[in-house]
Amino acid sequence: MDCLGPQCAQALIEWLKTRSEDEALSTDSATASSASQGSLFLSAPYYDDAPAIRSKAELAGALEHLEFSIFRRYQNQLTKAERARLDNTIENALFKVDRYRAKLTDPVQQARVEADVKVMRDTVRDGREHVERLRNQAKRADLKLSQLHTLTPEGFEEFVAELFEAMGYAVERVGGSGDEGADLLVRKSGLVGVVQCKYYSKGVVGSPELQKFLGTIHHTRSHKGFFVTTRTFTLAAEKFVAEHPIELIDGPRLVELVQDALGPGARREPEPVWF
Repeated sequence: MDCLGPQCAQALIEWLKTRSEDEALSTDSATASSASQGSLFLSAPYYDDAPAIRSKAELAGALEHLEFSIFRRYQNQLTKAERARLDNTIENALFKVDRYRAKLTDPVQQARVEADVKVMRDTVRDGREHVERLRNQAKRADLKLSQLHTLTPEGFEEFVAELFEAMGYAVERVGGSGDEGADLLVRKSGLVGVVQCKYYSKGVVGSPELQKFLGTIHHTRSHKGFFVTTRTFTLAAEKFVAEHPIELIDGPRLVELVQDALGPGARREPEPVWF
């Protein structure tokens, strides 16, 4: 129905006024919501080339940067250049955090920052010790690899145990009489593996030996088996393990595993003459 009188004009004015008030209220609400969300982010971006930390927000950003850098440095496979770069950024951040802490006048704040830094430094120390331990194990394995043709069967088993330790496995030696073909038990990430070490001066490993080893895997209730030898495997052996949880490790594969354990950028020894 059309409305042309003064009453309609007044109604239109009231409607426009009400709409303007609603829009203003909506804008204020959105602004308040934005401010509330922004307050959730307490840290400021950390810049490695900045000379100092100047606020609590920058301190929080530096601590976040440290946590990620330390994790990446000691939990990832990195090149030599990447390791050096992360070592530098960790040391720089720790230095700036220490300088910021020294300038604080509130003992409570000082203690809080000192506690955070101690956690970071302890993590760095533990990471360095772990890396150094693995590096030493890998170097021992590398040395034995170059002398592998002179090892005894017992020495070969020790070499394989150190190699698995260098790859991050927990190793238990179970070889001996009544071992049911199991020389080592290895554990990693909640999984259990059984290792059989066979030192041969000549010849190849065939499927009958792997069939027996499969029984060992079931007997020890392992998730997987590793059959390690200084020689090679027959085609029948390789076809057999394609359908069973067995990993074959021969001479060339041993070289690859030692080099992987030494890490990127490590010196590569020539392949031993016993291939």
